[in-house]
Amino acid sequence: MPKSPIKMLVAAAAAVMAFGAVPASAQDVDPNLAPSWEFMQQAMPGVSYDLLKAACAEGSLLIYHGSWVEAQDAQIEGFRKRFPCIQVQKFSSTMGELRERFLSEARANRPSADIYQDSDTGTLNKFIKEGLLAEYKISNDDAFADSAKNSGYWYSLRVALVGVAWNTDLVSPEDAAILSDWKGLLDPRWKDKGIVVDPSAGGVAYLPWFVWDRVYGDDFLKGIGAQNPRIVSGINNAAASLASGDVAIIFNASETGLLPLWEKGAPIQWSLPSPGVGPLTGEAIPANAPHPNAARLYQEYAFTEEGYTLWHKLGGAATRKGLKDQRAVASEPWYKIPDELYAYDPADATSSTPAVVAKFNEFVGTGK
Repeated sequence: MPKSPIKMLVAAAAAVMAFGAVPASAQDVDPNLAPSWEFMQQAMPGVSYDLLKAACAEGSLLIYHGSWVEAQDAQIEGFRKRFPCIQVQKFSSTMGELRERFLSEARANRPSADIYQDSDTGTLNKFIKEGLLAEYKISNDDAFADSAKNSGYWYSLRVALVGVAWNTDLVSPEDAAILSDWKGLLDPRWKDKGIVVDPSAGGVAYLPWFVWDRVYGDDFLKGIGAQNPRIVSGINNAAASLASGDVAIIFNASETGLLPLWEKGAPIQWSLPSPGVGPLTGEAIPANAPHPNAARLYQEYAFTEEGYTLWHKLGGAATRKGLKDQRAVASEPWYKIPDELYAYDPADATSSTPAVVAKFNEFVGTGK
């Protein structure tokens, strides 16, 4: 039996309530926003024109991010081209300093960040419980597996793989071969030739120390200390020292710092031993973001295929379903993704930070 016109109107109204505002008709669209709206319809299905108007009215946003400067700059440039009505600013620091700043502002009720990124998803989940992150489910939510997101809160930009890196002008292929295994770091040939990143920097700098402690124990950490490595506070500083030939190897090297330098021709290579070490880097919207609509629009763009690919090419291994690794390094014969990643509970890794840092200080740092 055919539906009455009244029932059809009721059904249409229900659909609008379920999926948001009615899409803008051609005559409703500001000509200045038409290119942006056209892109949104293709790349962000279901996102309303109202969000675009509100985001452009706010006109700006601020991103808090870590050491992945080149990757973030590439994505920001893509966003600016698609949405020229919004000015993007950014603040970058080590994860420890970034978290401290974010928390200080939140507790003082003086938020600055519109987008917050963290390489410890345990910390992001903790922030959710504390009410510090906003709930917003992106239109491309289904493009990420449950293990790569906390749906409606944070989504992963990458797996930040950690390995061992060396300067190819200083380390022969024969010597480098032993670095395909974590235990190769303990070989005496590396004494006084390496550098380590202090785990107190957090995130990707911290996780290998947590994994080494769990898998190999105190003797392994003491063995690294016996190599007398130089200690630095950031992964980019370590990578720069390696590329310049100041040191021969990095014991806990992040692809984040290595990839941009390798892309520019630096004489570096790296291995990713098993068990693989790779924390997720997640992105979320702070609960009291000063520019909430611009933040939602950026969050949408960051996880479209275009926005995600721009970040992934320089930022690390992808977590978006079906996205082929488009980094140039992936085609190199020496480059190999680990066979397995070390499985861990992010909450456990986060709560273990003080104990792991204390062991580092005792066995590797000033206390050894």
